Amino acid sequence: MRLRWRLAAVLTACVALAQLFSLSPLVDVVTWTAPPAARLSYPLFHVVFAPFTLLADWLNGGSRRDLIGFGAWAVVAYVLVRLAVRGTPPALRALREAAYAALFALVLAAFVAWGYWAPRPIPRLVVADPDELVVDVHSHTALSHDGRPGFGAAQNAWWHARAGFDAAFVTDHNVFGAVERWRTDAAGRRPRLLDGEEVSLSGVHVLTLGIHAVVPYQPYDASWDSTGALIRRLHADSVFLVPTLPEDWRHHTGAEFGQLSEWGVDGFEIWTSSPQAMDLPPSARRTVIAWSRLENHPMFGSTDMHGYANTATVWNLVRLPGWRALGDGALTRALIDHWRSGGVASNQVVALRRWIPETRLGSAFSVPLNAALLLRTASRPHAALLVVWIWLVALAGSRRAPAQLSSASDRAPPTA
Repeated sequence: MRLRWRLAAVLTACVALAQLFSLSPLVDVVTWTAPPAARLSYPLFHVVFAPFTLLADWLNGGSRRDLIGFGAWAVVAYVLVRLAVRGTPPALRALREAAYAALFALVLAAFVAWGYWAPRPIPRLVVADPDELVVDVHSHTALSHDGRPGFGAAQNAWWHARAGFDAAFVTDHNVFGAVERWRTDAAGRRPRLLDGEEVSLSGVHVLTLGIHAVVPYQPYDASWDSTGALIRRLHADSVFLVPTLPEDWRHHTGAEFGQLSEWGVDGFEIWTSSPQAMDLPPSARRTVIAWSRLENHPMFGSTDMHGYANTATVWNLVRLPGWRALGDGALTRALIDHWRSGGVASNQVVALRRWIPETRLGSAFSVPLNAALLLRTASRPHAALLVVWIWLVALAGSRRAPAQLSSASDRAPPTA
């Protein structure tokens, strides 16, 4: 049996074995158990092109280490495949390998660009309870200095609707007002866009939810003490405050969590799906969770959407009876009252399941381990299409082999 057929058989067995030990693709970030009342719905394109869409989803929610690891493992896999290929005459081998290497680099770059830039089909979160509100507390538009050009409030709303959100706070960096046009032109439509701002301070960024005008961040960004002065002032004005700690975890210690609570923050982010924030070690995330439980603060997940990367990998679930009948202002107030009064139990953070390494050694093997996890969390239709793609690739390789061998024999010198 040729190598390609043996490899196809092994990969098919891996898919089948993973499906025997399948897991929900969703996980409660606090308890690390599958949420019983939420599921994912996939567009047909997402299922048909399963090898590409599943991997792109994982990369969209990954850390910087994941992105680097993916590139490294892709190179390793390419080299192993090329070493296994035989039959090229030595005179042409260097030229052919250079061409294949250039093609590999081009395809890899095109895939990463497609996953990062293209408005491709993505999973959508679906909840069964009509009183359950799916909300994002942290997203951006082109008004932010690092927002994607052309990614306005309408594009922000369209993306959140595709991902299954009912409402989203728009929290541009140190500016305010992106949602006014959407609110005027799209009254009553899903999703609701709600007012907020991400304020850049000394050593920490803070989400200010429920504001009605821009919050000046200067001169409060000058020092940690001045940061505390602004937080105390905003707390006195009943602004709902959430530090984006996963993005700034290197700047903080446990003692500073206590200071933030004393100053008046209302909750903490524990899962923020930006590459920098996803570098947060599991131990540090457990520390934030433990502190939130101690202080009875709600915990939040944030997409931190800037218009790049397409898959939503985290959602907040809030049970708020009657929310559909509320206007935007009333909904904002109801959410803030619910979170303040309900504490830890008032918000559930649900994310796409992934394995996050604790050590550098774990980081080195994060890509293959997460690939195995993707096979376990893939839906049955995704798994079936993965098998189809495996055998299509094997068949395509078998059709090319005779032609290459024939060409090689034509070029061989005659024997005496």
